[in-house]
Amino acid sequence: MKENTATYVLIALFFLSGFIIKNPFILNMISIAALTVIVVMGLNLLLGYAGQVSLGHAGFVGLGAYISSILAIRFNINPWLSILIASLLTSVFALIVGYPTLKLKGHYLAMATLAIGEIIYIFANNLVDLTGGHQGLTGMPMLSVGSFVFDSEKKFFFFVWIVVFLFAFFSFRIVNSHFGRALKAIHEKELAALSFGVNVHLYKVVIFSLSAFYAAFAGGLYAFYLGFISPSSFDLLKSIDYIVMAFVGGIDSIFGSLIITVVLASLPNILTFLQDYWPIVNGLLLVIAAMFMPKGLGGFIKWKRAIF
Repeated sequence: MKENTATYVLIALFFLSGFIIKNPFILNMISIAALTVIVVMGLNLLLGYAGQVSLGHAGFVGLGAYISSILAIRFNINPWLSILIASLLTSVFALIVGYPTLKLKGHYLAMATLAIGEIIYIFANNLVDLTGGHQGLTGMPMLSVGSFVFDSEKKFFFFVWIVVFLFAFFSFRIVNSHFGRALKAIHEKELAALSFGVNVHLYKVVIFSLSAFYAAFAGGLYAFYLGFISPSSFDLLKSIDYIVMAFVGGIDSIFGSLIITVVLASLPNILTFLQDYWPIVNGLLLVIAAMFMPKGLGGFIKWKRAIF
């Protein structure tokens, strides 16, 4: 079975599980995990296909959440339009900061993206009149389509998995396009890509901006679903969570990242005694993955398939 088909089947299974699951806590937990899947999909395109590291992706999620919330609360703009505007503005912001940043390589690039995320976090904490500071922001209207309001965990659960499917479909279209093949060439051998006339820097900036759009869109949905956001939801540790999910799932495997993201996003809510030690768990997961699955779960599945 091809990876895109397997991914669509898995998403369909998650969607159908909503007819079986009755517990609101579990529905809420998996819905939040689904939003995280969207962020990690965008990060996958950046890491796995363009080979560019970002340690500040939680900042883009935060920008999407705060901008869309402020537009809806203060300017009375429709929530759907607010999310779209916030995602586009975040994408443009990533385009602007990514142009100079993506000329860097290796750990210099990692530090620069970390700084971008931290700057966004600091602004969210200190612009109290606009963001509510560490006390958070509330008052977002509920998402609705006409008279149909997403006012329950089950309604949002079905909706968010449809959104995940659309983003997965779009991701596979990108990966299998000329643009995606150019990104793979950049990842494998940047000098070779340059020799074939690929505008390497432009491709890097565009995929960085697109990845930020994914993150911001998920952030906007997160804000309107929960009705509350605070800077602590978009700090450095959250960015590291995204990185771990992408690497353990397989940076060039949307299917593997989908499975691992749902598992790792849900585990802290199930194993509550581990919440304070989750950074340590993340570190151990990276070590174990590097030792036994260097290409992540997605790479392991492909390897096993090749063997058998």
